[in-house]
Amino acid sequence: MNSKKAYLKSFGCQMNAFDTEVIAALLTEKGCTITEDPEEADIIIVNTCSIRKHAEIRAINWLHNLSRHENATLVVCGCMAQKKGENLKKLVPGIDIISGPDNYSQLVSILSGELSKIPYTLLLGRNHDTTYKLPTTQQQHGKPSRFLSITRGCENFCTYCVVPYLRGKLRSKDPETVIDEINMMELSGVKEVTLLGQNVMAYQYGKVDFMNLMRIILEKTDLHRIRFLTTHPKDVTMNLFSLMAENSRVCPHIHLPLQSGSNRILKLMGRKYTREEYIFIVEEARKIVPDLAISTDIIVGFPTEEESDFQDTIEVIELARFDSAFTFKYSPREGTSAFRMDNNVAAATKKNRLAYLNKKLKEIRLDIFRQLSGKNFKILLDGRIKKGKYQYIKGRTPHFRNVIVKPGKLSEGEIIDVKLQELNGFTYTGEEI
Repeated sequence: MNSKKAYLKSFGCQMNAFDTEVIAALLTEKGCTITEDPEEADIIIVNTCSIRKHAEIRAINWLHNLSRHENATLVVCGCMAQKKGENLKKLVPGIDIISGPDNYSQLVSILSGELSKIPYTLLLGRNHDTTYKLPTTQQQHGKPSRFLSITRGCENFCTYCVVPYLRGKLRSKDPETVIDEINMMELSGVKEVTLLGQNVMAYQYGKVDFMNLMRIILEKTDLHRIRFLTTHPKDVTMNLFSLMAENSRVCPHIHLPLQSGSNRILKLMGRKYTREEYIFIVEEARKIVPDLAISTDIIVGFPTEEESDFQDTIEVIELARFDSAFTFKYSPREGTSAFRMDNNVAAATKKNRLAYLNKKLKEIRLDIFRQLSGKNFKILLDGRIKKGKYQYIKGRTPHFRNVIVKPGKLSEGEIIDVKLQELNGFTYTGEEI
């Protein structure tokens, strides 16, 4: 592998981004070099998402484009690979390997073999004990902010979601492994880690639950910032927010998917909480952490959604005042129980509701951000960006809000105090203080 180069492209959630890092690290450990240019790659890997039809279409278009590199081994992996299996070969004949999420170690073993041209291979076996630990080569990564998977799989079986069928049952990573990985990251300059899982609150390794794990991380690492996502409202307890209030290293931000504000639709979605319970979490959490930033996911046009159901959602977003939201039109996913429901909401209705929802969310978000002007925050600098003719260094507040500052002598990885000044879109220009 010493002479080989690999190009990796990731679609979908942060879990996919972490998996792509794992594959890259395993390849690097075998002597492969990672490249940003598919033109010079011997191996091309596309990690796919299947949560919505649009994500699948994007990935297939990329695969078609990348398949023109005939001398490279073309690999498709991830959720869409697990879902479509051999049918992907019919869609994109140039694919050489199709691998599901439980088979990345086997995938790298095949890629690191001595074969100059790897025959078409299917790797779709399921292993419900699979978790991935970052190899020691990741110590050289160098980014100040990183993702770290603590669970894989999901057992909630929301009626619209394919994840439990594609990623399998919930399994949690050994706390000692989590600490080892964080300590390794810290050696390379990492200041912030986001703990990942389809539902991090469901973490359970022996007697260690999510809250225990958080306390272990605070005790046994020197991380400046700890984030986590995603959380399911049915599992959230108030001691999570008490920990935020007690320890500033736990960032005052939570991603709390609402999906719908209608009790009738929530029941059809199999979400296992009511709008009243969701609102209670938000109100009680903000009593404990008054400046808590909340982001969310919302689906419009779920089967049988009526205007009154949609207005229930609007009421909840006005009460919850979300910092940001990922919003989607309902996308039927074959294999889910919702796929058998009558998808009777007209496309035009979905489009109009989504546009109105986004308009309301934008108004709320702008109101929140405008009230921050002139206030001071600590930001972790994590990259550089060009705005017009000027260069800036960018970072985020503990609440996950974007700030850019003039670089001067600043470097990525520094945590600095800034005063928020001009707001452009949803990004502040800050001045170091």
